[in-house]
Amino acid sequence: MQGHIFKLLFFLGMMWHGAVTAQISAQLSMLVNSCVVCHGTNGSSVGPATPTIAGMRRFLFVTAMQDMKSGKRPSTVMGIIAQAYSNNEIELMADFFSTQKIVRYPQKFDAKKAQKGKVLYEQYCKGCHNINGRTQSLSNVIAGQWIPYLRIRLSEFRYQGASSPVMADILEYFIQNNSEDSLEELIHFYGSHQ
Repeated sequence: MQGHIFKLLFFLGMMWHGAVTAQISAQLSMLVNSCVVCHGTNGSSVGPATPTIAGMRRFLFVTAMQDMKSGKRPSTVMGIIAQAYSNNEIELMADFFSTQKIVRYPQKFDAKKAQKGKVLYEQYCKGCHNINGRTQSLSNVIAGQWIPYLRIRLSEFRYQGASSPVMADILEYFIQNNSEDSLEELIHFYGSHQ
């Protein structure tokens, strides 16, 4: 008799676990599907002004969403969208997108600028934005992001440095020691990774 009760309890527990898992999967699916409209399937963007969020480090995904939600990080529509998500939902999305493989789509870039940008990358950026094997060390994925998005994001760092005062200072130093054109060369270098 005890064996049958144990089996029944085990079976009921498994059913409950399955229902909870299905509920989480349904919730995750809903959350992820709301992102893919702009950020592409599994977070690999197909739009020039929208970043790829596939492979984004979990902590940085959560931080970006929280900063957009609070208004600390400049955004267009994401500040409004982020306000609709709970902290738990943001963490579920971060778990998902951080494990997705990045798909880089071809884009036009200036090969001469990219070559000059490679030298600048080696000198100024490699310490934090390592692209060896197309992985990033201390930052999110930059290699292969859309060139228009890179321009927008760098402009945000430079002129609205609230989300990253360190990057604002680094970019100011970079421009002082190089030029505006040099920044464009760096952008083409990152955009050339496809």
